[in-house]
This record gives sequence, C-alpha cells and structure tokens, in this order.
Amino acid sequence: MPELVAEIEADTAIDRGGVWRHPLRHTRLRLDVAVTDVPPFGTGVEPASG
Repeated sequence: MPELVAEIEADTAIDRGGVWRHPLRHTRLRLDVAVTDVPPFGTGVEPASG
C-alpha cells in the first residue's frame, strides 16, 4: 500500500502511436493529504474528451 501522496503535472497530449508526448513531472509531496483521501490510479473522474 502506498505511504505518501505526491502532486504531479501532466500534459494529456498523446502522439499518434498512443505515447504520451511529455513525461510526468513531480511537483511536491502532499503531506496534508492522506493516502486514503485519494482514489486509486485509474479510478475516479474520467477526463473530458475533446
């Protein structure tokens, strides 16, 4: 089980081959947020298409 929550920056642009254009960037550790407050990766709000 994860022990820390990290804030990241992500560009949602995807190349034609389905590869992310830019890597994720670590912004900061979120010591004010508990692991149980964050939904598991891949669940939660779906991104808007457009």
